[in-house]
Amino acid sequence: MALLAARGQLALARQGQALLEQKRDALLREFYREVRVVFAAREELDAAAGFARLALDEARVRLGAEPVAAAAAGALGDVAVELEAVTVMGVAVPAITPRNLVRPAAARGRDTAVSGPALEHAAERFEVELTVAIRLATVEARVRRLAAEIRRTSSRVSALRTRVVPALDAEVRAITLALEQREREDRFRLKRVKATRERRVAKRAVRHWPAPSAGGMIAHDPERSRSEEVPR
Repeated sequence: MALLAARGQLALARQGQALLEQKRDALLREFYREVRVVFAAREELDAAAGFARLALDEARVRLGAEPVAAAAAGALGDVAVELEAVTVMGVAVPAITPRNLVRPAAARGRDTAVSGPALEHAAERFEVELTVAIRLATVEARVRRLAAEIRRTSSRVSALRTRVVPALDAEVRAITLALEQREREDRFRLKRVKATRERRVAKRAVRHWPAPSAGGMIAHDPERSRSEEVPR
């Protein structure tokens, strides 16, 4: 029973190790795919930030620093985003619903005739940068969550491979060797019992066997012979 239980635990541990390795490989594939997305989004964000900086410098040159700063102060506010949980390979990761934050010029609350096209162009460039930044933040949060799950899964696989499975395997081998040794001892004892019984049977048979006379011949009894003669 102990051997069967140890074998069952060993099979279960190996099955769990195989499943965790498959999960880790799937998470790694998803992680590498998301990392490529992060690199692409960062390049896009760097480009959008450069365009926004150029548009801001152009607005400052055309309108001056104070009007641009006043317009920026008047445009301060919160950006509402929708956050939801998405499952990636069994791992819950945060996801922001993508949305375009670029607004029309009339929706910014300024008179375009007063602000001028340079300022509105700069505002549009910064809204594009903000859109890309939010998308990048979503992907980076997903990558961080995947990386944490990969580390956790890898530690479990390592524990099963280096500690649990070898310990159970050693236990199975020890129980098997003990059972084999017990079987050999039982077989040896049975052989001894059988040999002892055979010797006893042989001694008993020799004790009840009729003893021969001297010279190896059976003695002849004349009286018994005459009594056994049949008259004609």
